[in-house]
Formats: sequence, structure tokens, C-alpha cells
Amino acid sequence: MILFEIVQNVAWITLNRPQCRNAMNSEMLGHLEEAVARCAEDSDIKVVVIRGMSPAFCAGSDLNELGQLNMDQICALEARKAAFLRSIALLEKPVIASVEGAAVGGGGFLAATCDVVIATETSRFQCMEVPNGWITPWGLFSLDARMPAQTAKRVAWGYEPVYGPEALALGLADYLVADDLLHAKTEELAGQLASIPAVSVQATKRWYQNACLGDAAVQDAHLNSLFREHCMSEESQATLRRFTK
Repeated sequence: MILFEIVQNVAWITLNRPQCRNAMNSEMLGHLEEAVARCAEDSDIKVVVIRGMSPAFCAGSDLNELGQLNMDQICALEARKAAFLRSIALLEKPVIASVEGAAVGGGGFLAATCDVVIATETSRFQCMEVPNGWITPWGLFSLDARMPAQTAKRVAWGYEPVYGPEALALGLADYLVADDLLHAKTEELAGQLASIPAVSVQATKRWYQNACLGDAAVQDAHLNSLFREHCMSEESQATLRRFTK
């Protein structure tokens, strides 16, 4: 479900479900939770990179899995994903999102939560929850930390994709590179961050945690409640039925 490798004080976490564009199911989530916990505990790890196995970064929640669950199970799983996203923001080490291809739905929020986002000319960000008939059940705090509220609202509606150049302009991405230079740029930035004193890097991230997280736990709980309500709508049920065997 994921690949985990440590190279010169940098932990590389690779989402490895390319056949479904690295959509996040409960099994992958468990592996990701373990990986981030390992990064927190291992003092030799100074920087973390999250990326997806080609051709995508992450397609968000696995709707094929959600379609087999009841509403209580869905909301419980989405609450776990919310906590996982917050754990990235709380991890006292820099986290880089290396975004190839699509970062849509929860995949977009996963990228946006990371401290540094590297996108390519063809990277595509899009919040798919509203078009599916519900509000996102977690992660809006990541948009709030990166852009003004009016812009975040437009992005959250998800009625149009945001490609790499616009993502850079909006603040969804911090760097923009040609597709074939993504890995090299990721290595370069990870190496630069790993080369400066870890104690001061980590202290700086702690300093900005409140500004970036805000009341994320409260927001996520409220979003989960709204998500449950919205999933009862005709539009939401139609979406879920497409993934019910």
C-alpha cells in the first residue's frame, strides 16, 4: 500500500496503489499512520517526503471502499483521515508533498497540509467533494492556512480543476517545475532542509503550528457532522450507489 525508504536523513513515503491513482482506503491509511509515527520517533529522520506512485499523487478517499460501508463506518473512517492529516501538521519535522498528476479530493488536502508543496506544470488539484454532493469531511484548515477565505471557498467548491501554474499563484503549491524535474527538485529541497540544524527547523514549525492548524480538530468534527447530513441527500446517495456492489 505504501513504500517507505530513508535516504540521507530523508524519509520517502510513497503511496503505492497506482491502479486506482493512489486512492486512500483504510489499509493504506493504517500504513500511513504508522509511517508518520515512525518519522516522529526516529531522530535520524530530519525531513519527510510524501509522493504517489505514477501516474498520480492521490485521488482522495477510495469510494469503492466507502460504498460498501454504512454511514457510521464511513464517518468513523473519515474521522481517522482527519486525525492523520492533523498529525502531519503536528509532526515537528518538515513534510514535503511531491505532486505528480492528480491531487484531488482528499489528495489535494493531503498535499496542502504539507509544509512545502512542489507541483509540476501538469499537476491537477481539485476538491471533488462538493460535486459529489457533500462537504469535505476534513481538511479545510489546510486551505485556510494557504490562501484568503474567498479564494479557499472557490477552491473548495471544486467546480473546476486547478493546474500547476494557477496552484502556484493561489498558494496551493510553493514551487513549480517541469514534469521531468520533479524528483530532482524534491531531492534538492529535502537535502537543503535536512542540512540545516534540526532543532531550529523543528522549533520554527512548532512556532507556526497554531497559525497553520488553528482550531482544526473542532473544524473537522463539525465537517464530519455536516458530511453525515449531506450524505442523506439525493445527490450524495446517487454518487455512493455508483460504488455499491
